[in-house]
Amino acid sequence: MRKASRLTARHKPLRLPFASENIERDWTKVVFSDEKKFNLDGPDGSKFYWRDLCKSPVQFSRRNFGGGSVMVWGAFSSECTLSLAFVSNRMNSEEYQNVLENHLLPFLEERRTEAFVFQENNATIHVSSATKSWLWRYNTNTLDWPACSPDLNPIENLCGIIVRRIYANNRQFNTVNELKDAISRAWMEIHVTVLQNLIGSMRRRLFEVGTRHGESIDY
Repeated sequence: MRKASRLTARHKPLRLPFASENIERDWTKVVFSDEKKFNLDGPDGSKFYWRDLCKSPVQFSRRNFGGGSVMVWGAFSSECTLSLAFVSNRMNSEEYQNVLENHLLPFLEERRTEAFVFQENNATIHVSSATKSWLWRYNTNTLDWPACSPDLNPIENLCGIIVRRIYANNRQFNTVNELKDAISRAWMEIHVTVLQNLIGSMRRRLFEVGTRHGESIDY
């Protein structure tokens, strides 16, 4: 899935040590997470949305006026998708911690002996002192993620699959609840082999970061 990373000259060198230090990591023990906005009238940005570079771009029609939207927090591992959280468009640290407590923590508590690591990007609510305190309080191991690196996060590709499914045939939605139902169904229908294939791409991603000297990669 194509997504602008907005990498700067400062960011690129920081991706190299991350790649070299983590290329041999057991990625099956990482929980990947992110937030995404879904619109009633189709995907954000362009009328084209890429699932991946092996497929042709899919064209979606857009209304000429803005519609409502839904913000979602999601996470997955090689075992399963975690339960979705529908959150506010301007989620703050307190709401984010509630999401982690209700959606991430149950997964981790069931697998304490397996030493899972939690991945999140560097959004302000993720790195606030309050959120860091919450993570420390619940003994949550986190991955030191490089800035501006959505191309390294396989959940971006998973979101692309969800988008492709819910907006198939130029589908648009009339109500927020209708959109939420479609997102939830598509999320629950993701097969574990899809998750495992995405997790399995991590070494290739990190190798490509090295060969490109920190530049964006084609994921």
